[in-house]
This record gives sequence, structure tokens and C-alpha cells, in this order.
Amino acid sequence: MALAAVQSKADPAAKPKKLQPEGWSTSFSAGLNLTRGNSKNLLVNGSFLEKYNRGDNIFRLDIQGNYGESVTGTNNIEQTNVQNARGVAEYKRLVSERDYGYANAALSHDQIAGVDYRGIAGPGVGRYFFKGDSMNLNAEMGVAYICQRLSGQDGDNVIHLRLAQRFETKLLATSKLWESLEYLPAIDDFDNYLVYFEMGASAAMTTHLNLRVVFQDQFDSRPAAGKEKNDMQLIAGIGCQL
Repeated sequence: MALAAVQSKADPAAKPKKLQPEGWSTSFSAGLNLTRGNSKNLLVNGSFLEKYNRGDNIFRLDIQGNYGESVTGTNNIEQTNVQNARGVAEYKRLVSERDYGYANAALSHDQIAGVDYRGIAGPGVGRYFFKGDSMNLNAEMGVAYICQRLSGQDGDNVIHLRLAQRFETKLLATSKLWESLEYLPAIDDFDNYLVYFEMGASAAMTTHLNLRVVFQDQFDSRPAAGKEKNDMQLIAGIGCQL
């Protein structure tokens, strides 16, 4: 009996101690690209993701940032070529097994694209077409209040429609793929719109570490003066899942 009790306490099949409270999950990632010699370049990126999913409540906080600089010319003049950051907070409340209402807010800055600041906030409704541990697919519709100031322009405030969808699936037990699309046309002028697209994949290296590759595309139909409408970036790095 005593031996059995000792074996029970040391049972390797027992559940590991959780690092976070029930329903919460935290992950963050970082990447670095550095060259020296004939060319001198630096690119760093980082992200933080906090999720809560329990009962009828779902919450997500996603913060990302990128910075890059290069040295050009014989005088070693440093030039910033990447400097952007974006944070998104979203709360969903399920009203049935698949239907929900939501409220979200986003704040972003992009020096190179001439976005001094852009704030987006609003409510809406959504539905999960697939909802489970291995696959999720949902779509949303709502309104968004956008206040922004572009370089060399006065700030403006416009009401937009918001149409969005997100897909996430586990390819294997240790890897996953996700994709999201967000379309925001102005209510009074559908030629004035924003599009945010993201596709990414991650593969586990250890219990907590993984490799991540993320492609992001942001399109602004009316960018700051002298700036391109489309901005794309491909980000690779190491992530940590708590």
C-alpha cells in the first residue's frame, strides 16, 4: 500500500502544473536580422498575444512592433526604414453556441507609411462556422469609428463598416496555420477603405518554443501624400507559448 501511494505521487501521467489560470494563454515572439561588413542593416520585431477563452467569454490582446535601420553611403549615415506598431484588443460574448457580439479597438503607428496614429473602435456581431480545439472559422460584421492623422495632414474622423473573418487550424499536434482578413470601407464613400490581411504558420520545437513565419499586407486606398497604398512584410522569428 505504501509503495502504491509513492508510485501514485510520482505518476508521470499526472497532469503537469499549469503556468496560467484556467482559460488564459500567453505567447510572445521575437526576431532579429543583422548584417555587418559591406552592408549594415538591423531589423528587429516582436509580438505579444494574450487570450482568454472560457464559458461565454472570449478575449484577445495582440501587440506587434517592427523596427529596422540601414547604414548607407561612405559617411555611415543611419536611416530608419521600418518603424511600425499595432495593438488590437477584442472581447466577444457568446449568445449561443456559435453566435456572438463583439467590441474591439485597435491603435497603430507607421512612420514610414506616414501614419502618425490611427485608432479604430466599434461593436458588431459574428458567427463561428467551425468552433473546436482543432479548427476555428468565424466571420464578423459591424461598424468602426476611425480617427487618424496622416503626415502633413489634419486629423480626421470617419465612420466605417467592418467586415472580417479569421481561420485557424492545427495541421499536426505541434503546428498550426492561421489567416485573417479585415475590410473597412467608409460609410459615405466606398472608395475610401482599409484592408488588413495576415497569414501565418508556427511549428513547435519544444514544449514551449516554436518557429513562426507571418505574412502581413496592409492596404490604404488613400494613403499619406507621396506614400504607396500597399505595405507588405514577411516576419520570421522564435515564439514562446506559456
